[in-house]
Order: sequence, then C-alpha cells, then structure tokens
Amino acid sequence: MGDFLDKDILLEMKNIHKSFPGVYALNAVDFKLRAGEVHALIGENGAGKSTLIKVLGGIYPADQGEIFINGKKVEIKGVKSAQDNGISIIHQELVLVPHMTVAENIFLGREPGRGKFVDQSKMHDDAQELLDAHGMKIHARTLVGKLTIAQQQMVEIVKAISYRSKILVMDEPTSSLSEKEVRFLFKTMRALAEKGVGIIYISHKMSELEEVCNRVTVMRDGLRNSCFRVKPPMSL
Repeated sequence: MGDFLDKDILLEMKNIHKSFPGVYALNAVDFKLRAGEVHALIGENGAGKSTLIKVLGGIYPADQGEIFINGKKVEIKGVKSAQDNGISIIHQELVLVPHMTVAENIFLGREPGRGKFVDQSKMHDDAQELLDAHGMKIHARTLVGKLTIAQQQMVEIVKAISYRSKILVMDEPTSSLSEKEVRFLFKTMRALAEKGVGIIYISHKMSELEEVCNRVTVMRDGLRNSCFRVKPPMSL
C-alpha cells in the first residue's frame, strides 16, 4: 500500500541526501509527518534512520534537499534552530543531569529569572504544572537521579512540551521499560497526538507498531523503501 491521502501535513522532508567518507547514508529520501499521527520509522541498523533524524534535529546538515514545516520551507542550521522550529528529539540515551531537580532539567539554560537570580519558586511551580497537566505523578523538586528510566523519559517528554514542540522524535523509547511503563508511555503519546503533535517513532519492536502507530516508513540502505498505513490518524 502506498501513502494514504495526506492532509494537515506538519513536516515534509524532500530529496534528502547525506554522505560521509565512503558511505552514502541518505539517497533522495522523502518523508512526511501528519499533525496528530504517530509515524514509525523502521529499518535495519545502517538503513539511514538515525541519519535522517539527525538531519531533522540539526545535528547533521543535509548535503541536498529541503525541509518544510506547515508548508513553509525552513533552514535547520543546528540543534537550537531545530528547537526554534518546534522539533524535539528524545534520544535512546537520555541526556538529563542526574544531580539536578526535575524542574532544573526541564528549564535548563532558560530558567525564569528574578533580577540576576533564578526564580526557583516559579521554575518549580511551572514545571509541576506541566507534569500535572500530563498526568505525570512526579514531583518537580525530585532529583532526576532518583527517578526510574521510565520517569526520566516522561521528564524528557515534558521538557519537549515546554518548548512547545509540534514534532517529537522518540528513539527506541521502550527498550528499558516494563510492560506497565510501556502502557503509560503509549497513553502519553496518544494524548500528545490528540493535541496535534506529530510523533516520529523509531523502534525495532514490530509488535508495537500496530498498537501505537498510524503509518510506517521502512528504510533500507539509505533509501525510503516503502510507506504504508496501519490505522487512521487522530481526529483533530
């Protein structure tokens, strides 16, 4: 089955090329993400998934190609540029600071100020409001190092939400989670999709795709091999 009828295209990557010495990592790859859908990106190791996501996230510059967000062409020139365009990536290796609180991690580098000082009260109150709004039973003043891996992933998701991200990439998010934790993660993903967030979901667990994903793009040897629908996207 080919692509289904596209409406509400949030992200479009067109004719993306990327090479490294001796390796052609991406060869004319096209990718579309619809608002309110969970779109799986799968393929064997070396297929080009990570490279495509790193181009989207501003980690690698594309050698050739165009990126459009809500139909507008954008130039992604670095990680901050990606964040400014509403793109957040939750990597398999989490990048939180364990000796800092949940709130400090969420607002790291953009702490609310009171004169020359950080407004600790506002920062923790704002973080707690975000956590509560998404049903996450985590206290904003807890040290991240005391959280489970699943809870740390939830903090990463809240951090992405705090940037008002509309495009969220999740790289193998269930690899270290229990069945109960996976259920909560999927519930959170569905809630985000219902609010119009587009989620790119990288996984090797084929059993998860039908449960949580709307479309699947298969990559192979730096090419988009196929794209097919699993189930309709959320109604927006």
